Amino acid sequence: MATAILDTSALLTGIPAGAWVAISEKLNKVLAWGADPQEVLVEARGKGEDSPLITRVPDRQSMAMFF
Repeated sequence: MATAILDTSALLTGIPAGAWVAISEKLNKVLAWGADPQEVLVEARGKGEDSPLITRVPDRQSMAMFF
């Protein structure tokens, strides 16, 4: 399996902290976001993406420990 590196910082702008996000690795865009990861996955698959990247938007407080 190849390693993929994806900088999602620009993609997540405007999406609230704590939201689940489905990202198309091929298209490098957000397909869906919301409170429930399963619903986000279903919506992304409905848009033709079989294997989207599902991630949660961190809040600033949890990110502070990294910087």
